[in-house]
Amino acid sequence: MELSILLLGQMLSMMLMILMGFAAVKTKLVKGSQSSVISALTLYIIVPCVVIDSFQIEFSAEKMKGLLLAAGFAVLMHVLFIVVVGLLGKKWNMSPIEKASVIYSNGGNIIIPLVSALLGQEQVFYCCAFIMVQTFFFWTHTVGLIGGRSQISVKKILGNPNVIAIAIGLILFFTNTKLPGVLGDTVSSMGGIVGPVCMLMIGMIMAAADLKSVFLSGRNWLVCAGRLLFCPALMILVLWISKVTVTIPFAKDVLLILFLAIAAPVAATVTQMASLFHNHEEQAGAVNVMSVILSILTMPVMVAFYQKIL
Repeated sequence: MELSILLLGQMLSMMLMILMGFAAVKTKLVKGSQSSVISALTLYIIVPCVVIDSFQIEFSAEKMKGLLLAAGFAVLMHVLFIVVVGLLGKKWNMSPIEKASVIYSNGGNIIIPLVSALLGQEQVFYCCAFIMVQTFFFWTHTVGLIGGRSQISVKKILGNPNVIAIAIGLILFFTNTKLPGVLGDTVSSMGGIVGPVCMLMIGMIMAAADLKSVFLSGRNWLVCAGRLLFCPALMILVLWISKVTVTIPFAKDVLLILFLAIAAPVAATVTQMASLFHNHEEQAGAVNVMSVILSILTMPVMVAFYQKIL
């Protein structure tokens, strides 16, 4: 319960940062369209720096086991979400954008600063397993779902800056190599600004949305319920049935980080892909904004359930 209270406090702090970005656009200090510049800087520079810096820790067999456990469960949960949402999507006539919004969470921009603030920079190491797995599914399943199978590209998967950063980080981790002074300080400093920058960007995006119409849509509530409540509840059920948090001593702490990623709002990448393929861009953006706002309440509640049940 203590972690849930800390999480709520951190979420409220992040919301204040979001409101700063929101106010900056509403007061015409900046334009909402400029969020795309911040998004590009975050994707191509800041988050990769966070990922590389998180691997600047001493190699140990326990950390390696934790990384493999997180990656394995990330694969399992993504496959399970794809199958379950695919079946439910037929029943409820869900569009590709709605399905993708339920399946994929923002395990990068939201979770990296959250884990860093709550649990420490070293724990971001385990976020990388989730990012690596989700990046693969983004550029295979999601691209095929939203843009069509012909758009799937191995080159885009391997060329993703987060995948490259993870590859560099793994090499440094396995070889116990530390980045030299100035370079290491630069990477660490760049990674340190990920939280405020991402929150400002989200606020700028929210300022451009019609929040009244966003919250009046029943379909948006359905998608957000699936993303913020159903998916994390399904992971709790899987963990409870498998008893993995009981049989493996470090599993509960490692998988808590994965759980935070799965309980997060809709992935910003879904909105980006909807825009790229001109497939229900407005709904994708609306659901993203709505899920970020609702996650302030849902994430602490779901984490409390995680700690209580497991």
